[in-house]
Amino acid sequence: MTTAAPPAAHPAAAPAGKGKQAPPPQRPFLTGTLDLETHTYSQNVTLSTSPTPLPTYYCKTNGFLADLFLIITNAATPNTSANVAFNEDGPANCVQVFTLSDTGGQPILGPMSGWELAEFVKYGGFSFSDDWRDSQSYAATTGTSSAGGFFKMILHIPIQFVRREPLGALPNTNNQTVFAVDITVNTLANIYATAPNGTLGQVNFQMSQDSYRQSAGKDSQGNPTVTTPPGLGAVLYLRRTTTDMMAGAQQQDLNTQEGSYRVLMFVMRDSNNSRAQGEADWPDPFRMHFNNDVPYDRIKALWRRRMERVFGYKNTIETPGGQDNGLFVFQFIDDHGLKAGSEDRYRYFNVSAADTLQFDGNIGGSNIHHVTTMFNFVRPPGGNVKALTAR
Repeated sequence: MTTAAPPAAHPAAAPAGKGKQAPPPQRPFLTGTLDLETHTYSQNVTLSTSPTPLPTYYCKTNGFLADLFLIITNAATPNTSANVAFNEDGPANCVQVFTLSDTGGQPILGPMSGWELAEFVKYGGFSFSDDWRDSQSYAATTGTSSAGGFFKMILHIPIQFVRREPLGALPNTNNQTVFAVDITVNTLANIYATAPNGTLGQVNFQMSQDSYRQSAGKDSQGNPTVTTPPGLGAVLYLRRTTTDMMAGAQQQDLNTQEGSYRVLMFVMRDSNNSRAQGEADWPDPFRMHFNNDVPYDRIKALWRRRMERVFGYKNTIETPGGQDNGLFVFQFIDDHGLKAGSEDRYRYFNVSAADTLQFDGNIGGSNIHHVTTMFNFVRPPGGNVKALTAR
């Protein structure tokens, strides 16, 4: 499946006439470019009682920006006797705040926590294996061993959202206007419920960048190619809002974001910020209103099963390969195949500034609950949704 092609490099062929020939058809963008992988950033920070901002990472201007990867390694010195445990969102929440900004300084992804970034990717359908914990690159050691408190992980920062096209890659060639990543490192107390009691080592943050080289306009045999990715100008966004609600019957308007929604995520925590209690208190059923319609009226157990079917996360909740306490997803990215991320973009949930979204249901437990809504959406070039699809 291919998206609509960008403007052709050649004008439309004139009717055949004396001495005139139609220009040869152009091959897709990927046939005339080259993958580029760049590693230019490494920063160390020692965890402390205060948040620590890292130096801004400025993306290298080398073509079309496709993806970023944040590699985090905690080089903690040996734990001596503490029974180390991470807090609920740890260790991904070692990143307190993450933001990717565009060339004008406006946020594209975020601001959000490292855990929210990891979950955005986990349920975003960006690759074959999206669960940050279900990976050989992940480790988080608890208990009284000398390695207690050690952690490492690789967090994907998606730019392109349909890799087979590739759709969403951003032009990145001007050294005066660059994309930027800002990271603030969390405090020791926020990462650990019980911290290691050895001398804390440094946490290393590295950034790796994937790009496509600017196209030469021809493939390896000289055949003409399209020179820019399809749907050029389409941008992937992640926005989040948090609303405080009391237990009991609630009907809540959402602070909608205008765009074509790929995924809509909800995270519920209780007054102690516990997602485990948020799981227990989740409304059952949960009803989603869109203007005057109620397209979704979800029973909690069936919702878990629906997520299992499309994402494949069927292990015990809060374990690698499992789902997450207090987190529920509507996905619109499975209209091409069985797995989320196999998408033709025809099922995207299009929301305008004039539309109203709200949910209603009965929140269990007591006191205030914190409900975060994460909007994973695309804004198509020129606002034209047909630019995201073949027709």
